[in-house]
Amino acid sequence: MTRRGIPPAWCAVLGLAGLVAACGGPPAEAPRYDLVIANGRVVDPESRLDATRHVGVTGGRIAAISETPLQGVRTIDATGHVVAPGFIDLHEHGQ
Repeated sequence: MTRRGIPPAWCAVLGLAGLVAACGGPPAEAPRYDLVIANGRVVDPESRLDATRHVGVTGGRIAAISETPLQGVRTIDATGHVVAPGFIDLHEHGQ
């Protein structure tokens, strides 16, 4: 009876496939947002956040608030401005 082994080339291929699977494969591409509001002072009374952040907007809704820069189709640099959606009422009653 003859004993057959796995050819060395197949060992290399299987080893590489196992390594890629263990490492999670190639890095995922960062999401692209419709709009990024970058470097703004984000203020959120509910979570008590008051820090410089980057806000990603998709479909007219906030999709991400990040400490690291985000990529978007359009970017607004909000350096020196407050980004506080949803709690500032600009409505005034003129007298």
